[in-house]
Amino acid sequence: MTGKTAGSDAAAASHDTRWRLIILGGIAALGSLAVQIIIPALPMIAHSIGATSRDAQLIIAVYAVGLALGQLICGPLADRHGRRPVMMIGLVTFLVGSLCCAAAPNLLLLLCGRAMQSLGASATLSAARVMATDRAPIGGAAGPLAILTSVALISPALAPVIGGAMVEFAGWRALFLILAAVIALALVLAAHLLPETRPWAGESAIPLEGLMLTYRQVLRDGHYVRLALSSALITAGFQLFLAVSPFLFVGIGLTPAEAGFCYSGIACAIIAGTLAVPLLSRWRGAAARRLGAAILAAGGLAIIAVAAVDTPLAGLLVAMTLLAFGAGLTGPTFMAEAIEGQRARLSTAVGLYGALQSGVAALIATVIVRLSPLHVSMGGAGVLVLIALILRHRPSNVRE
Repeated sequence: MTGKTAGSDAAAASHDTRWRLIILGGIAALGSLAVQIIIPALPMIAHSIGATSRDAQLIIAVYAVGLALGQLICGPLADRHGRRPVMMIGLVTFLVGSLCCAAAPNLLLLLCGRAMQSLGASATLSAARVMATDRAPIGGAAGPLAILTSVALISPALAPVIGGAMVEFAGWRALFLILAAVIALALVLAAHLLPETRPWAGESAIPLEGLMLTYRQVLRDGHYVRLALSSALITAGFQLFLAVSPFLFVGIGLTPAEAGFCYSGIACAIIAGTLAVPLLSRWRGAAARRLGAAILAAGGLAIIAVAAVDTPLAGLLVAMTLLAFGAGLTGPTFMAEAIEGQRARLSTAVGLYGALQSGVAALIATVIVRLSPLHVSMGGAGVLVLIALILRHRPSNVRE
């Protein structure tokens, strides 16, 4: 009888943990949702607030920079004050920022709202990742993170379709109101179903001086820095596509709903590449990396060709799908290789990698969009990917 009771208690605990991870995955996906849902509506937003296509790229760039900087801050805050306070404050900030975006009458106030959204998203993302693994046994973090990632991957596949369909009959402001409603639901679920997970006993927060020293130690690893910058260049290529393509799609007559389906197809290619990584790694890790790099290079060359000869929509979609699948294959391997030599500073290395990836990518994409025509910017996406692969394969002599 006692054995049955213990077994049922363990099963109930496992069920509760699974649901908690699903909720955390949904909250982690909100950061991606805030980008993907508005991409098909960028031309409409720009027209409504009197902004140019180049100014509209700032709607993406400001968010990406804020997300990068926020991750550097929110991780230490979660260690010092607990995961749950950071999560709750992040959700409230995210909610207020979304409402500000919905009411913004001009570009400046819209960018202020996006900055608030990004800081809230960085807090929720940082807290969700740590809360998912706090109670995992040593060496057992992969399982919870797999569930978290699987749920989070739903967002980039569905959000563009939902955003494209909604904007046609409800307007772009409705997208931010929908996002605010989803965040409010997440806030309620977090308040009632997500307890504090930080193991307070025997754990102390890293002082600011120690944190900065750790960052410097990580950045002294030349191999790590090159991989992080390579990842940032690839991400910058995708940000260029996201900034430029909505206006190209409008130029060839696509509706926001039709554009949303295009973005979802490309997102599914990234997801397929990411899900293929474990399968290919079990086959032969080095061969999988070479295959991913080859596909990524082919996608980069295809994008350059598409931009140069002004091919039809099908050519652009084929090129971006190829590039997306290659990015899905190489992204996880780049990060895994980068942090392999940083086991003693793993959490800092992971957070810094994400910050460099988002922040550097946003800065590069913003400069290119503001200084070049749309088709040149699109070709720049392929050039950045090729530079990333060259940088990735340079021999390294600086390794701590």
